[in-house]
Amino acid sequence: MPLLIAATDFSDVAKNATRYACNLAAAQQAEVMIIHSFIMPVVFSDIPMPTSIVTDTEQDAEQQMGKLLAELRATYPTLQINGKIFYGGTVEVIAAYAQEHNKPLLIVVGNNNAQEQDTWPDSTLYEALKELNYPVLAVPHTATYHGINKVCFAFANEHSGIDTALTQLRDMAILFGAALHVLNVRTEGYTPADDAGIDAAAKEILLSANPTYHIIPAQPDVDQAITAFTTTHGIDLLALIPHKHSFFQGLFHKGHTKAIAHHSHIPILAIH
Repeated sequence: MPLLIAATDFSDVAKNATRYACNLAAAQQAEVMIIHSFIMPVVFSDIPMPTSIVTDTEQDAEQQMGKLLAELRATYPTLQINGKIFYGGTVEVIAAYAQEHNKPLLIVVGNNNAQEQDTWPDSTLYEALKELNYPVLAVPHTATYHGINKVCFAFANEHSGIDTALTQLRDMAILFGAALHVLNVRTEGYTPADDAGIDAAAKEILLSANPTYHIIPAQPDVDQAITAFTTTHGIDLLALIPHKHSFFQGLFHKGHTKAIAHHSHIPILAIH
């Protein structure tokens, strides 16, 4: 049975992401594992931290996990939903669990979507999108699952080194029964005379998903162009590849992916 891993810190943002994960799991006949991790702050002092603080934190997490599981199981009675509490960093814990329990279909995390009070630290979200070697779905707090009918893949039009990611994307679009839109946004300075079309090797890999290709020329702001496209075309999910050879490497370091993630009202899928 396919596995979806959903990370939670018990915030409203994370709870919405777990509900999205459960709806998606029900559609894909998958099971859901909800993971919560915690760490204690480093204190520079000669006085050791009382072990009771760690115990109390873990017990509180266990109580919240029990309440969350009870609510979800009541809402999704036919779905297999489990939960675990771990000590450690969120990304490290998820990576270890995923490796131990076979390759998950998806890892689902919450996206605080530019809320003033960030209950899920930005660093954790972006680390998960970039570092986890599995497909990661970041779900905004406003997103509600209504099926995944249209997937947009923001493509840098560079095929080298991304065969696995393209294969994952193709297979996931077919699995969801979604129409795949491949979007290449050209930056300023592009002219029609420069157009060599979409990379042929990439098109060959994606062929069985029957994608539709879109090229948007001469855009001064790439992230705004991507966001506008997803809105006007009724896209349900935006896929990207955080890869060193694509222009998204620059986006991750220049804040553009943060802008996309924090202004997106649809889930963002990072494939690797």
